[in-house]
Amino acid sequence: MSRVTKASYATLVAVTMAHFLNHIYTGALSPFLPLIQSDLGLSYTEIGIITSVAVIAMTISHIIVGYLGDKGSRWRDGFISISILLSALAMILASYSTSYLILAIFQFFLGVGASGYHPSVFPALAEKFPQRDLAKATGIQAMGGLIGTAFIPFLGVTLLVALGGWRPSLIVLGLAGFLIFIPFIILMRYSKSGYEVGFIDQAEECEGTDGWTKAYWLGLILKGVRGMSFNCTSLLMPLYLVETYSVNLVWAGYLTTILLSAGLFGEIVAASLSDKLNRRVPFLVLSTGLVTPALLLLNYSLSEGALILILIIIGFFFYLGVPPSNAYLTEVSPRRSRGLAFGLLFSVGALPGAVSPIIFGAIGDYFQGDLSASIIFLVITTALATFVALLMKDAKITRSVIESPLCLDSPQPLE
Repeated sequence: MSRVTKASYATLVAVTMAHFLNHIYTGALSPFLPLIQSDLGLSYTEIGIITSVAVIAMTISHIIVGYLGDKGSRWRDGFISISILLSALAMILASYSTSYLILAIFQFFLGVGASGYHPSVFPALAEKFPQRDLAKATGIQAMGGLIGTAFIPFLGVTLLVALGGWRPSLIVLGLAGFLIFIPFIILMRYSKSGYEVGFIDQAEECEGTDGWTKAYWLGLILKGVRGMSFNCTSLLMPLYLVETYSVNLVWAGYLTTILLSAGLFGEIVAASLSDKLNRRVPFLVLSTGLVTPALLLLNYSLSEGALILILIIIGFFFYLGVPPSNAYLTEVSPRRSRGLAFGLLFSVGALPGAVSPIIFGAIGDYFQGDLSASIIFLVITTALATFVALLMKDAKITRSVIESPLCLDSPQPLE
């Protein structure tokens, strides 16, 4: 019977910390966008580009990182470590931006630096956690990212009040990354020293498929259409609230934190129930299926109480689909090319989400600053995501498959 060791938990804690920083940095500009827009004289389209360029850079780099990560765990661990250091450096550089072009260049550098995380972490967790614990493990590391996403609006406006500007706030965020890197690297070294080759039974470590299946490609399409509204909701909500509901920047940041904190509870619920029920797809359908009408309601001039309720619903149900989605994609990825599979998921699959803030902003500019049409764009994408999820089926792991010669020939985890 396979067992989860201290090395497993050390890896999980370390990558959760890395995911937290990854989302802190990729979302760091979000609470400051109205100020940056005013300071640098940006249009909504340019705001969208500034928001998207880091994600676009990640999508370009992810497939390379995933391909190289298949060479072994040392490559993957190195990519995760480098992603923290380069992202922290990019934050400090971005604080010195004096024009739209310079900020875009530093955001591109941020995306390249941060790209080492996502294609590397899922194969790493699949090596150290058996299939029955996979959704919980991927869900916990996903919560690290969600906490970072939820925390950055609150942290950003708090730093803004304390330091008086977005530039010193970005410097502090960058320096914090270098400090957090110290316990991260200690945990990663411990996880290596405590790692036993083959400590997960082959029968439970060989989840995945023999080659590229329809289920994988549907998962990739779902990631693309779901990511369009996912990215815009996470990154542009403070800007939308300031422009549409005329709230001040600090309150917009706190409202966005409420939305994303509700998402944290959604992930906790889904991570546990998805493994317990051994189901992934129903959570994916429910997630975007209920977010679609909630997003539409944002355009109806809600009272403050109703707005908070709708934001909670959007956050909870949107993130309800994150742990099941991560586990599903791991289960349907080809086990001998899992790094490349996740490189594709976080490159080709992430591309629509990467460009969606640009589309969101361009629609707002076309309608002369009216962002209600941009929300309709998000409603359409979540409806499409629900349709794709309805076409999917849960991966079935049976004893006959587990005991097949193919599984028994699976390679041992790499040192």
